[in-house]
Amino acid sequence: MQTPAFKQPVLIRLMMGIALVILPVLSWVDYQQGYPFSALVELVAAVTLLSLVLTIRLLGLERAARCTLVIMFALAALGSVEKLSSTPNFAWFTVMPFLYISLGGLRLGGVLTVSHFLFIALCYFSLEQGLVARIGTGALVQVSLAYLTAAGLAISYEHVQRRLRQRLQTLAEHDPLTGLLNRRGMEKRLQELSGFLRRHDMVVTLALLDIDHFKQVNDRHGHDSGDRALQQIAGALRHVFRSSDYLSRWGGDEFLVALTRTGMNDARSVLERLLSEINGLPDFPQVSLSIGAAEWRPGADLSAALKQADVALYEAKKRGRNILVAAPEGQPLLTAV
Repeated sequence: MQTPAFKQPVLIRLMMGIALVILPVLSWVDYQQGYPFSALVELVAAVTLLSLVLTIRLLGLERAARCTLVIMFALAALGSVEKLSSTPNFAWFTVMPFLYISLGGLRLGGVLTVSHFLFIALCYFSLEQGLVARIGTGALVQVSLAYLTAAGLAISYEHVQRRLRQRLQTLAEHDPLTGLLNRRGMEKRLQELSGFLRRHDMVVTLALLDIDHFKQVNDRHGHDSGDRALQQIAGALRHVFRSSDYLSRWGGDEFLVALTRTGMNDARSVLERLLSEINGLPDFPQVSLSIGAAEWRPGADLSAALKQADVALYEAKKRGRNILVAAPEGQPLLTAV
């Protein structure tokens, strides 16, 4: 679970405000109205929220969020029991779905919301005999509708926020012209892949692709044609490579591809097929690619592997372009036409 709430300063300040102002006031009101247990529960809830910053440092973001949610769920459930006979005092627990879902996301927050509601229903019908008859069905329905309405609003808000975050992340990590990952997005994927590489003893082939004489395409046919050439090359990359491979526009006319679970021997045939496909672009028959490739193995430094691929790409340019130059680890540069 990636907890979105802690990345939003407004929500953090809101929770601190609840802990410093709202919960102490509620605790005092409950104590004055003869609910000492509920007052104590609310003070403990305030301390729990205030200690959030400390628990994040000790446990990390995700564990701290889970622990906080579980504790708040238990406290809210306990606080519900004493005030069952007073519907107005008890109804403020309808704010809990917002806390559950804003901190825990749709999955964990939804589970806690439903569990809390079922616990309330259990208290009404089982733990307090005759209570429903005394307060009336209308009051029970009001509390239930208020809680479910709050839960629905919280779920809707979180769903919209999640889609917005995904959209913003896509815009931040993808090249708007080609739709491929941009440099920032690719660097993030490679960092994630680095840990996966060590855990699963997996080899990755990194391939740097540069469009030959791309400046001439722009000079002769205009930048609009250059953009269309980039888009068609991006389409060829998607056609040739697998969905598990990472594709990016690394620079202006340079692309970087990470072929996962693929050594140089297997990557060679795929990259050669790409060369053939690029040479057959219908609108740009003059366009070709130079490719430099290197293996990235567990324990190897990513920057060193990228440097190898870059050196191989330079060698491909020097040898006449429109070729693949591969640099297997620990071996001299090899060329494949």
